[in-house]
Amino acid sequence: GREETLGAHDGDDEDSSSDNLKRRYPLELPLTEGTPEHTVLLASEDTFRNMIDSSSSSSGMCPSWTEKKTCQQLLQNALDTLLIMDGLLLRGTPLSDPDQEFYDAVGGTPAVQSKHDHLKRCMQTQVEEGKLTPSERQKLLKQVSERIDHLNDELQAALSQSREKKAHVLKLQLEKAKTRQSAMEAHPARSPLELYPLKYQSKIQLLRKKLQPLKKLEQSAKGRLLTVKETRELSAMDEIEEEIREWERKSRGWFEGEEEFETRVELARAKFASSSSSSNKGAKSSGNGGAAKTIGAGKKSNAGMTTNWLTPGGLAAKQAALGKKAAASKTKKTNGGGGVFAAMMLDSDSDSD
Repeated sequence: GREETLGAHDGDDEDSSSDNLKRRYPLELPLTEGTPEHTVLLASEDTFRNMIDSSSSSSGMCPSWTEKKTCQQLLQNALDTLLIMDGLLLRGTPLSDPDQEFYDAVGGTPAVQSKHDHLKRCMQTQVEEGKLTPSERQKLLKQVSERIDHLNDELQAALSQSREKKAHVLKLQLEKAKTRQSAMEAHPARSPLELYPLKYQSKIQLLRKKLQPLKKLEQSAKGRLLTVKETRELSAMDEIEEEIREWERKSRGWFEGEEEFETRVELARAKFASSSSSSNKGAKSSGNGGAAKTIGAGKKSNAGMTTNWLTPGGLAAKQAALGKKAAASKTKKTNGGGGVFAAMMLDSDSDSD
């Protein structure tokens, strides 16, 4: 690999074009400004560390272990490229202007090596803390299991050949591998969405809530003509859905693969659908409970009134007695008057019957 690449610069084609040289580097040059690769490699060491250390949040540069692994491979390719350039310079072969510009911009091999080492430590910490998705955990457990088997085979071979020093080194490596395996097994895998929510999840949820009544309207409008207002409201659905997709795309990690990203998006959609369904059921249940309470309250109030009415000698009995006295008093006054007007009224009443 590296020897063949380096050897490609020797021999009769020393005067080959810079385009040919670029294609032989492990890292594709020149870097495109604004890309994650450009940002990572040209960032200062302090800036890079801050970017990585803040990656525990969903807004970080590469929060997942898999993304860090991809970033580490980028740094390794940059290191291999710089080693080739160092070899050319040591032999007195000048670099092309773009290659020399890259060499100077990244700070040479020491700066890139420092970033690589820091990222590796962060990855180890992430494994020890159990911040792994199911696929990451399965992959790493398989790797460490295979390494343990390989070390066991080498250790047995070293012991059979009485190579004590090598056996001692292998024992240390085996112990380290088993410790790593135990650390991973001690932590269960966690959902990608739990570890790394979509960066713009809050914006996406607001838009999905805005979309819900429009979808209900669309369902209810099937089989009938829409009003002008309904047509105008439904025309906004496509714009909202496209805006949701755009925020989802912007939530993709710098070094996140297509499959990993789609998994997180689908989990986020399913979570929203589930929470919306639960909210609707809760609202219906709450509405029924409120009605039941109102009915119950009415019954309680009526029961209290009935109790008063049925109490012997209570308020109702007293009111009835007072009513009889008032009626008797009116009767006496009417009879005592005995006027012509009263007689006429009695005649009028009898005629109406």
